[in-house]
Order: sequence, then structure tokens, then C-alpha cells
Amino acid sequence: MTGEQTGRVATHIPGLDAVLEGGFLAGGVYIVEGAPGVGKTTLGSHFCFNHAARGGRALYVTLLAESHTRLLGHLRRMSFFDASFVPERVSYVSAFKVLEAEGLPSLLKLVRHTISAQKISVLVLDGLVSAEEASPSAKEFKKFLHELQVITAMSCCTALLLNSTERPRGFRPERTMVDGILELEDEQVGVRSVRHLAVRKMRGAAQVRGRHFMEITDHGLRVLPRLETVGLHAGIDRAVTPGERVRLGIAGLDQMLDGGVPGASMTAVVGPSGSGKTLTGMHFLRAGVERGERGVYYGFFERPAAILQKSRRLGMELDEGLVELHWRRPVESVIDELADQLLSAVKQFSARRLFIDGLEGFRASINASGRLREVMACICDELETLGITTLYSSETPDLLGDNLEISHLGMSALTHNILLLRHTEQTRRTRRSLTVLKVRDAAHDLSVRDFAITDRGIVIADAQPVVAEVKAAPNTRRATKPKARTGKPARPLTAKKKKASEKRKQRA
Repeated sequence: MTGEQTGRVATHIPGLDAVLEGGFLAGGVYIVEGAPGVGKTTLGSHFCFNHAARGGRALYVTLLAESHTRLLGHLRRMSFFDASFVPERVSYVSAFKVLEAEGLPSLLKLVRHTISAQKISVLVLDGLVSAEEASPSAKEFKKFLHELQVITAMSCCTALLLNSTERPRGFRPERTMVDGILELEDEQVGVRSVRHLAVRKMRGAAQVRGRHFMEITDHGLRVLPRLETVGLHAGIDRAVTPGERVRLGIAGLDQMLDGGVPGASMTAVVGPSGSGKTLTGMHFLRAGVERGERGVYYGFFERPAAILQKSRRLGMELDEGLVELHWRRPVESVIDELADQLLSAVKQFSARRLFIDGLEGFRASINASGRLREVMACICDELETLGITTLYSSETPDLLGDNLEISHLGMSALTHNILLLRHTEQTRRTRRSLTVLKVRDAAHDLSVRDFAITDRGIVIADAQPVVAEVKAAPNTRRATKPKARTGKPARPLTAKKKKASEKRKQRA
């Protein structure tokens, strides 16, 4: 086979091929570097076994690294590991003694012979730093990389060179020679650790730039590309009828909304703790059940069993065949993972309604700092494209009062409709009230309605008649001009003197 690169070699590692625009170039040489423990060996091993599972052959060469027995022992718990592939499809070679005794030329000879004899199409060289240290000069190390590129290009074998570094290094000449550089890192965020992958260089590909969340589980390595950088709209675009209204299932509220919220819109239910936000979402999902529409509940603070128990107690049981409940603890979560799970749930379930119980769950995720608005913008756009009508709840910091801060949401531009629930104190009693603050491009009732939470759910009070403000009527009595005072002021006449005065006038 000639050295012409005939295409791409997919890694089949979840998320990585999306970042690499399909995978590595066939016959290319790539450096994967990072501090010890960030996942370089897992990435290389996962790539080898995935390649072997699809009929390819992989060679894993170790220099100064752990023994093959220990390495394979650690890999056995990974779901991608298949012992039957070793050594026919995935072969392991320890080359440190060859490197130490005979230098880089003998290492190249060993690699070239093994690739040719076993028809290897994927090579992983674990311990590039050992080869660099064994090189007598920087020029000889560059020559080693050049000759390795010739070998891989002639055999159309894709090579990953795993390089341990304590910290990201600056410019080095050998970096200009390889086809790509992947950098893995383990970042400390408070008391938590987060793994990231970044593509620093990638020839012949429009890679997704920036840092992407990466995790290692018993299934191997997984990369979650940043949601803001990935083209979505993978589902079917469900057209929404112009002017379509979706009922929330609360009679008085639907009346205030002129029949419901616009279809495929995003509605925020904002209020303090205990104001009825979750209950509003349950009404919304139950209204969908009554119409035969599928819905998804995605929450962080109440387990599905508690939600189902509450719905039965209130007589609005959520049919598990039409409503799917998802619960995630808002601890050690990553916003990209939460968003991916949310969108996957509504697509796989073919949902028409979605209730996100607690935007704070997204805000509390590990890597949400400064990204909540951008990620939610992607989620909102995707949900609207899919024709899904969505409610989400968000808690205000103040429990009581009329002047509640909702500017902390930072979501007003992304939210089509806003419902505000409040607690207020009045004559030693607490009353609940509801206001429709915003409905985009649609008429709605601006009145403040009291409501009660009963054993049948939320009941909205009738609207109070609007009483015009009555101004105080002006005084109609004509003001008299005070007389100029000359001497003592005149005293008022008594009844006896008035009678005597009238008799004098009659006689006159």
C-alpha cells in the first residue's frame, strides 16, 4: 500500500470523533500529552480495541511504562476490553530494552518490522518522553519523528505518541512535525476534579476548538463536546401550527393566558420555595396526558417516586406510559452531560412537553460558570426546533414580599413567557398570588390573582373587579373674604338678641 492517505480512521470513542471531524487521518502521526493520570493510556487502549473490534490490527508499544500484565489487568474492567483480541488483533511489545541498548534506530527498526509483519493499521507508542531522553540531541529526536512518519505513511498506519508532561509545554520544534496534538488535563474545581480534552493542532480537519469535558468510566473514555460548538437539530423538525396554544392544565391560569402558552415556547415559572412551582409543572404534564401527549419530567431535587406519590395524592396521576421521569443529583454533574441527557431523553421518548424542575441544577454543575446562558440558549433553540413546549422552574432568593429579584436568572431574552408566584403577608396570614409577567407576541391578563393549593392541585381565584381610583371631590363651599379688622372683632349674636333685633325691625 502506498503512503497516500486514503481517508480517516475513526476512534469510535464516544464524542471524540465529533471533535476530530471524523477521526484521525490514515497514516498520520499524533501526540497525545498530559500529566500522569489524565487518561492517555486509556485513550490509546480504547482506540486499539475499538479498531480491532472492527477488523483492524493494533500494536501497543511501551517504553518506560507499567508492565503488560498490570496494564491488561487494569483494562479488564473496561467494557471495550476483549481478551480474545490479544495478541492476534491487539499485540503488545516492550521496547525499552531495545531503546536503552541500541538507541532510536533500533526502535524504528522494531516498529517497522512489526507493522509490516502483522499488517498493523493503528500504532500506539506509550512513553515518547523516554525516546526523547534517549536521543543524543534535539536534531536526532526530530530525525526519529521524521522517519516514524515515513514508516506510518508508507504502511498507512495511524500512530498515537503518548507523552507524559507535568504541565503544558511551550513551543518545541517536534510539535511542528506531527499531524496533530491532543492535550488532556485534570483540573481542580474547588474540591472536585474535572477532566478536559483540547485539540491544540489538527492538520486536514476542522476540529472543534476549545476545551471539552472528558470522563473515564468502566465503559472507557468519553468526550462531551461543548454544546455551544456542536450542530444539533438531529431530530425531526416538528412544525407548530401558527397561533397554537398549549394548555397548562390550571383553569384560571389558562384563562389568563388566553387559552394557554404558545406552542413550542419556553416558559419560566419563578417563585420562592413552596410557592407551587413543581405543582404547576405537574399540572402541565397531566394536561398532556389527558390529550395523549408524551411528556418528560427532568428534575434535580425530588426523586421520581416522590413525584409519582404526590401526583396520586392530588388526583393528577402521571401515566408512566406517557410521562417519563428523569432525576439527577446536582452534585459532581457537568452541564454538557446534563444537557446531552436532557435532549436525548426528549428525542428518544418523542416528547411534546418538557418540565425542567429546577434551573438551579444546571447552575450548580461543575463547569457551568459563565456558560449557563450559552448552554441554555442551545437547549432552547433545539427544543423549539423539535416543537417541544417547555416549562422550567427557578427559585427566587426572597421568601416573602412583592419586590422579588428575578434578574439573577439572566434568561429573559431566551424565555418566551414568565409566570411569577409570590408569598405575601397580610393581616397575620400568608397569601399566594400569581402574575403573568410576560407572554411573547400574545395577549394575556395582567391582573394579580390569588390562588390556593388544595387536595386537587392549584386553584386560581376569580379576578377582582377593577375599581377606578376616586380622587377627593373639591370643597364646594364658597370661601368668604375675610373682613378687615377694625378694632375688636364682632361677637356672634345670641338667640335672645336675634329675637329682639327682629322685633325692632317689625316696629320700624
